[in-house]
Amino acid sequence: MGANGAEAESGMEAESWAGEMGRNWLASLDRFEGMIQPIGDAALDRAAFQPGERVIDIGCGGGGTSIAIAKAVAPEGHVTGLDISSDLILSCGARASLQGQSNVTFICADAATAQVNGAPFDRLFSRFGSMFFADPKTAFRNLRAMVRDGGRMDLAVWARPDENPWMQVMQQALKDDLPAPETPPDPHAPGPFAFADTAWLREVLEQAGFADIEIEPCQRAMPVGGAGASPEEAATFVLSAMHIGNQVAPEALPRAQARLAAAFAPHYVPGQGIMLAGKALLARAAAA
Repeated sequence: MGANGAEAESGMEAESWAGEMGRNWLASLDRFEGMIQPIGDAALDRAAFQPGERVIDIGCGGGGTSIAIAKAVAPEGHVTGLDISSDLILSCGARASLQGQSNVTFICADAATAQVNGAPFDRLFSRFGSMFFADPKTAFRNLRAMVRDGGRMDLAVWARPDENPWMQVMQQALKDDLPAPETPPDPHAPGPFAFADTAWLREVLEQAGFADIEIEPCQRAMPVGGAGASPEEAATFVLSAMHIGNQVAPEALPRAQARLAAAFAPHYVPGQGIMLAGKALLARAAAA
């Protein structure tokens, strides 16, 4: 994909997350967060937030990571959760209040260009929220400006699709119902796997002013469709809430539902759900 194509794609990504995709995430919040929680927990453990730190959480989604960080940095620390979806941000404050967490605030903005009150922060964190920028180099320079000199950034991004069985199973099951992929695809195009190339991720971080970059793989079993989901429930979740489901034509949905449920069935673990391996890259770096 050329530059203009990448810009068009990324514009659609940002617009989708601000609109339909954000609403879909909110409607299936428990299932989405339950699915990625094993990797999210590993990312939070590696970040090891400390009391008193001031943190910005990029692409905070439903606010789960922001609230978890707020608990870790309490009582003197503070967290700012930032997301482009107004639907998600509107729900975050109520969620934090229900959990009695007062040291967290939420902002609806595009992290690529936002000038955030309270910056620079001690720490920047993102769980799968940094891969959709139209111009990642420019966006990460803006992220760098949000972190004080000597501060730390921690990111979780997806590894390659062929290293993620949860994605492979879905793609194989839906191969006859998905549009033909672009040939050759742009591996750096905005999307879930935009930073699967570690050399590209390092290049983006270094030009933005980050140093001491460390990237390590993290593989965990993930419950597709959320903890305890049956094959049928997981298939419904994928087709109704995930981006891959939006690519299936309406008339093909019954066939796709049956194929997905059949593909998920061998991976069903009673009491746990559809357990498939997911692989992420956990990156940390210092603001130089």
